[in-house]
Amino acid sequence: MTAGRRLWTCPKCGRSFVTRNMPHSCGPYSVRAFLEGKSRSAVALYRCFARLVRDCGPVRIAPARTRIGFQVRMIFAAVNKLDDRGLDAHVVLTRRLGSPRFRRIESLAPRSHVHHFRIGAASELDQEVRDWLREAYRVGTQEHLLRRAKARP
Repeated sequence: MTAGRRLWTCPKCGRSFVTRNMPHSCGPYSVRAFLEGKSRSAVALYRCFARLVRDCGPVRIAPARTRIGFQVRMIFAAVNKLDDRGLDAHVVLTRRLGSPRFRRIESLAPRSHVHHFRIGAASELDQEVRDWLREAYRVGTQEHLLRRAKARP
């Protein structure tokens, strides 16, 4: 499931991180609390998205105050907002990927680009979204860092 060194676990909340003392919203957050008060259709859409994420491979669910992250070594995808109009999500890729479905792309580093998108209905969880999630899952394993390290003399 993971590559590289062991993850650091926050002693307060139990979340795992690639590096020690990563800033995060430490608290008793849960998927249940995130979904509380949401309509049946919104919850069903979240579950469809989460199923696609789990189809990529083993994941940890990383609930935070305002979102639900999906993590292998690092969080590679997240649901940032959920309501009756749909869900706002993002995937982390090592490249800027062009698609009119992306609302915005944040470039955090040369090989770290956060692609934001909105899904309005389960029918929009198509092959393109599956491909994004599979690519992002590989980013979450950090295999791209291992390949780069092996390439160094």
